[in-house]
Order: sequence, then C-alpha cells, then structure tokens
Amino acid sequence: MERAATVLKATDKPANRDAFRLDINALRAVSVAAVVGYHCQIPGFAGGFVGVDIFLVITGYLMTGKVLNDLALGRFSFITFLLMRLRRIYPALAVMIASTIVVGWFVTLPNEYLKHLLQALSALIFQSNFAFNSDNGYFAMAAQTKPLLHTWSLSLEGQFYFWMPVVVPLVWRLASRSKVSAVMTTFQVAAALSLAWCLWESQNDATGSSFFALPARAWEPLAGGLVAIAELQRRSESPAKKFAKNLAKASWLETPMIAVMIAVLGWTLVAGCILSPFPESRWPGVLTIPPILGAAMIVAARQGAGAGSLLAISSIQRIGDWSYSIYLWHWPIWVFALSWLSLRGYGVGATQKTLMVLASLGLGAISYRFVEQPVRLRRDFWTPRRLLASSGAAFALSIGFVALAFLNRGFPNRLPEYMLSAELARRTSTPRDECFRDSNSTKKATETYCSFGSAEVAGRPSAILWGDSYANQYLEPISAAALASGIHGLIATQNGCRAFLDDPAGNSGDQPSCRKFNRSTLDFALGRTGPSIVVLASNWADGLEVSALVEKLLASGKTVILIMPLLHFGFDLPQRWIENQVRAGRTIDEWRVKADPVLTMSSLRDAMVQIVQKHRDDPRLVTVDPSSVVCEQGYCYLVRNGQANFRDTAHISNLNAMQFRGVFDAAFRSALRAGPDAGKKAD
Repeated sequence: MERAATVLKATDKPANRDAFRLDINALRAVSVAAVVGYHCQIPGFAGGFVGVDIFLVITGYLMTGKVLNDLALGRFSFITFLLMRLRRIYPALAVMIASTIVVGWFVTLPNEYLKHLLQALSALIFQSNFAFNSDNGYFAMAAQTKPLLHTWSLSLEGQFYFWMPVVVPLVWRLASRSKVSAVMTTFQVAAALSLAWCLWESQNDATGSSFFALPARAWEPLAGGLVAIAELQRRSESPAKKFAKNLAKASWLETPMIAVMIAVLGWTLVAGCILSPFPESRWPGVLTIPPILGAAMIVAARQGAGAGSLLAISSIQRIGDWSYSIYLWHWPIWVFALSWLSLRGYGVGATQKTLMVLASLGLGAISYRFVEQPVRLRRDFWTPRRLLASSGAAFALSIGFVALAFLNRGFPNRLPEYMLSAELARRTSTPRDECFRDSNSTKKATETYCSFGSAEVAGRPSAILWGDSYANQYLEPISAAALASGIHGLIATQNGCRAFLDDPAGNSGDQPSCRKFNRSTLDFALGRTGPSIVVLASNWADGLEVSALVEKLLASGKTVILIMPLLHFGFDLPQRWIENQVRAGRTIDEWRVKADPVLTMSSLRDAMVQIVQKHRDDPRLVTVDPSSVVCEQGYCYLVRNGQANFRDTAHISNLNAMQFRGVFDAAFRSALRAGPDAGKKAD
C-alpha cells in the first residue's frame, strides 16, 4: 500500500481541463439518458440499452489513450493507473451500494437480502457480471428485484481496466521498432476475435451468458481503443510523411468537411439505435455493431468540441458530468420504487416515471458534488493512502456484515412473519437441480440421465420423465410414487424445452440444443433397452405436438403417462401474496380464485382430452390431472393452510409438491396393470 501511495502521489494529478472533450461528455449525456429512458420505459427509448455499449467505447478510447500517452512519455505505472481508476469509480460506487443495503434491510425478504449482499460484495470487487450471469437462469429472480444488476457493466469495465494496461505495456516493450503499430495490430486481432466470438455466441448461447461476458464484449472498448491508437499514430508521424499525405488529398479543405460528415453520420447512427426496438435477447450480436460504429465515429471526428457548439450547452454538459453517478443511482431507484408502488397497489404512470427520472438526476448531481468531486479534487485530504485504506475498510465491513447476515439467515425478525411464508414458497431451486439441463443442454451431473425411484434391476419396469420445467417440478412426488411401485426412473428434463417430435420442416423457432435433446431422448426411449413407461409434461402451446408424440410412443409399444396442464395465472404468486397481506395488515392463510377458462388453460386441456378420448380403449395411455389436487367445487387454491401452492407464475411450490403424490401413485399402478402388451390385447 505504501509503495502504491508513493507512486500515485508523484503522478496522480487532476486532468488538464484544456484537454477536456466536450463532444465526449455530450456523448456520455446522451448515453446515460438513453439507459435511464429505456429502464424507466419511456417512449422513444426502445433501444436505450445501447447506451451501455456506447459507454464502453468511450472507456476504451480514454483509457487506451491514457496508457499509450504515458508509455510514450516513459512514465506509465500499472499501480498508478489502477489507483487512478479506483479514485474515479470506487467512492461513488461504495456509497450507492451501502445505500441499497440499508434500504434493502427494510423492504427485502431474507433470502433475497442474502443474494443482494453477495451481489454487493461482487460489485465491490468488480466481479458482479459473473455473479449475475450465474443468477441468469430460467428461475432467477426477475431483473426488477436486483438493485445492483446494473453494476455488471462496471465490473466489465473494471476487468478491461486490469487487462488492457497489462497487455499494452507488454506489447510496447516487446516491439522492436514501431511500438504503436504493434499495439494497433494486437488490438485489431483481439477485437476481431472478440467480435467473432460475440457473433457466434449470439446465435448459439441459449442461456444469454455472453451478455455479461468480457470475451463477448471486449471488442466494444477495443473499438474505442483503436481510435485512440490511430490518433497517436497520426501525432507521431514525421512532418514529411504528413505533408505527403496532405498532397494526396484533392483539397486541404476536405479534411474538416469529411470530419463533420463522419460526426453527423455517427450521431445519426447512435440516435437511430436508441430509437430502434432492438431484440435484447440476442444482445450483443450483429445489431450491436451500428451503435459501436456510431460512437467510434463521433469520438474519432472530434467535432462539436468548441465552446460555442451545440454540444457545449450547459445542461448537456452537466448531465455528462453527472452521467456516472446518474447511472449508479437510476436502477436502484427504479427497483425500490417499483417495489414500493407494487406493495401499495399503485400503477407506474407518467407521473411516477417523471419522479423517478428527477430522483436519478438529483441523486446523481448530489453524488457528483459531494462524493466524486471531493475525492478527485481534494487530494490533500484524500491521499492515496487514505483512499486505499477507506476502500479496504468499506470492503472489510461489507464482508463482516454479510457473514453476520448469513449466520442470522438474513435477519428474518426485521420483517412481519407473514412475509416469511411467501419467501419459503419462492425458493426457486428446482428439484434435483444437478440433473436439470440448462438451455444449452448441459447439467452438473455426469451421467446421461439421472435416476429416481427404486434401484435398477433387470426385469423390473422402468420409466423416464421427459419434458421441461413443468415436468421437472413434479419430480419429488413422481420419485416417491415410483419407489413405492418398484419402478426405476430416469430424468430427461431441460430448461425451456418442451417434449416434441422433431420435424426438420417445423419447430424452426426452437433452439438447436432443444431439438437435439428431444431427438436423442426419443431415440433412447424407443430403443431396445429403453424404458417401458414414458411420463410426459411440458409447457405445450397446442394439442397437435402432444398428439403426434403420444401416437409415436404408443405405436412403439410404450405406456404413456400424460400429465395434464395445471394453472397459469400470469403473476408472481408469492409477490402478490405479500402485497395483499401488506395492504390487509394481517396474515392471509387462504386464497382461492374462480376456476375460469384462462386460469385452467381450458383450450389446451380440451385438446389433450381429445387425445385421451381417441385412445380411450388403450389402457397404455394414462392421464394425471394435478388440478384435482388444488381445485374443487369451481375454485382453485393459490394459498391454502398458510402455504402457497406455487412459487412463481405457474410452477408448483417445492414445499407443497408432495401433495400430488396420490395422483402419481394411481398413475403408476394403472401403468403397471396395462403392461407392455396391453395395447395388442385392446386391439
């Protein structure tokens, strides 16, 4: 620490204001406005999330230029560079994170609070992109419940800040002659590889993990870095070489005109991307190129940087100054405001959105004035040693508080008791999670199909559970029923992948990994050593694909247990249960709703009933209707006896899963009575 403090004290001086780029600051203002507008769902900002990508270009340009200039002057220090970035980023980040921890104490459920604390720690060490990527699955908490989700981009920047000043000085020292050209080549190769990886991942990564990954994003700051390197190359050229280049031009007056045209085109691209409703699910990808190109063109053109230009308007420049703090505060404001409004039954209209935007601007200005600026400018007080000590102390306190929170299970006593029952229902760990394949068809367990039920014994009946999460949710009662019937079972379930017959001419919208998984599962089920019983459940859209699959399996001599659809009410049940109890000011132990056609998915149910009727004389088709467990006399119970029957918008709660044991016991008994030759006898 002392060595780092000594190095920084010698060279860490405020930036020269004469070199301040008004055009870049204006680009910051536009970028943060785009992000805030997008997150607050304001019309006109359909593609506002590209603001984050634009920030990365600016970061790459400024930081690469800083490193190269210091290398050229022979004064570069890796420690100095990192401490400069620490001074710029860490204080405002730490204050914002601490504030979300305090607010979360009063409004966040224990399990979510523990997740929030871990995410806070990861953000403080610039690793939150990894944390949020691991919490990005099908059953991950909704984005609107993660106050620190936006810190993933800061962590991405932090990782760039670490690796770029490691690689560039190394290339600089190893280059024997043209050092700048060597760095340029390195950046070009790295950017090309990163872009290629990004484009490949956008088409093949069904989990969306590339959204948070530096390898898929590195080309964005590298694009800005390439602009900085090109500028240094021009500055380092000899006068004779510059004169020869100018002679090759048709006119010396073309240069500023071309620069203006490049700037106008760049701003047009950026504005068009902010207005366009890009598909964020495939981001970053090929559509990310236009905003990156536009931002790089603006930075390279260096237009509108004069004091009298449009970009120099005071309000634009102030927002540009505050942009970092505005970005820090806008997302926690949105998340906590949504939670508060939802609990009290209020909608989110123009007034609420306006207040949230104003709060983001206000807190951003306050953070800039009282946190960012004092730490950056009052270096007599905020010496490198104090900066490092304060940052270390903040992190140490955070670790201590997180440890205490885990020992106390998230401090449940700080909240009303009725909230805790709702949280138990929300626990989203899917049964046998190690065996449940993700969207890329990978799982933690090494065997092809995990087992359930009784042990595998030659001659005994066997079964396979095939489908998506709507099949996997019943795994616990199915396993218990299979064990009682002496049936050995296998698990073939994949995230977001319903069971269907793969037709090369159809199902074009399904992921390749899903289609491959269904093909391999069908081949296994129909093979000589395949199971005699196939248990099917999925989030099917219609009865046609169900009918085709059932027909195929029955024709192959299999016994099929078809699980009928349950309920789909379209809202987060635990959250709505909490809201209802908060408004009532008391515990609500029972919540039932009318069994209308929408709730019971009657159209899909009717289509499946037709399939059953078609094979009513074949005992090898056995149906399970789980709605008979939670619905009676025209009503369905969402909450009964103080426990929620569902953990989200449709999936059953793990806590109450065993209440379905009886219907699966009956189903397996029927399947065993049917036997492998029942279909032939019926014919």
